[in-house]
Amino acid sequence: MECLRCGNKDPDYFYKGHKGFYCRKCIRYSRVLLEEEPETFSYEISDGAGEYSFDYPLTQTQIEASRKCLENLKQHDILLHAVCGAGKTEISILSISYFLNKGMKVAYAIPRKEVVIELERRFRKIFTRAEVVSVYGGHHERLNGDLIICTTHQLYRYYKSFDLLVLDEVDAFPLKGDQTLMNISLNSCKGSILFSTATIDKWLLEAIKKREYGKVEVYTRPSGNPLSIPSLCFMNRYLGFIGLYLIMKRMTCQCLVFVPSKNMCRIMHGIFSRFFACTYVYADLEDRDRNILSFRDKEKQFCFSTTVLERGITIRGISVIIYDYNNVFDLSNIIQMLGRVNRGIGDNSGKTFVFTDRYSKKLRETMAYLEKANSYL
Repeated sequence: MECLRCGNKDPDYFYKGHKGFYCRKCIRYSRVLLEEEPETFSYEISDGAGEYSFDYPLTQTQIEASRKCLENLKQHDILLHAVCGAGKTEISILSISYFLNKGMKVAYAIPRKEVVIELERRFRKIFTRAEVVSVYGGHHERLNGDLIICTTHQLYRYYKSFDLLVLDEVDAFPLKGDQTLMNISLNSCKGSILFSTATIDKWLLEAIKKREYGKVEVYTRPSGNPLSIPSLCFMNRYLGFIGLYLIMKRMTCQCLVFVPSKNMCRIMHGIFSRFFACTYVYADLEDRDRNILSFRDKEKQFCFSTTVLERGITIRGISVIIYDYNNVFDLSNIIQMLGRVNRGIGDNSGKTFVFTDRYSKKLRETMAYLEKANSYL
């Protein structure tokens, strides 16, 4: 027996109910009977759906990377390895346009719903003649369109439905380390996949090793700004509070302060809001959207956040502090957090700091990654 949706073949995960066998490994998404092939979606792509335009010019590096990705995707998959702020979304547009113009179905999947909402707005401006549909938790009344923008989890709804799947941020939760979700993602596509990431690890390479793919690397940002090399602040967690206060007191710009847990978010906000204009954000916070908006609108100077804001947010002129004790954050987390800084043209004043109690292997790898990326400038 084999589950068509997640690829499970382990007999221990199959259970026979009164309607037949189903797979318990992926039942958290929905129950699929082995005797029934998962539902597929057919859709006639709108005329001119692939026509697109930008409000800004792409760099020569982005144009070349776009062409390389498309040439590969005509034959097989592609692994796009690009530094934070390199414009991975812009690089994928040429390929999306090509497939839509061929009357083929396209999806763009990314981990967080906030990014899905933002991308839907962006894609509607870029592909003005396409029917762009967003699908995420609590927002799945409509599942079909020319271009589907969805969270990675929602790919369970689509079996062999897409001719092109852009699987963005494959180095991030919830996809990273979850082979069941990875298999569901792969099985949602009957054609080519563009795997997009800022960091490549052994798990990702193992997950896609059986697929034929090319590789495109982009180490420069459109702004020309290098990736920020952080100042490392080595001290125990108690002195870290004092050190953090002193750095925050000297800051004149806005700053994202990343912390390991939502409990730490609340503690930090409770302490530092007595001295500074602060807000805080974590995944299941009821006022999350309002707090993010208050930071975007510059009502608050500091925002304490878990990894929920490590991706998909661009705010000019900010700095970043990473408060990493107990080594909770991995290489991908740290690279993405640091990548929030100096992303735009003329935006190069942001600073980055990492508070920790030791120079771990993870930090050594982070510094090596940043130095390698900047060596291409």
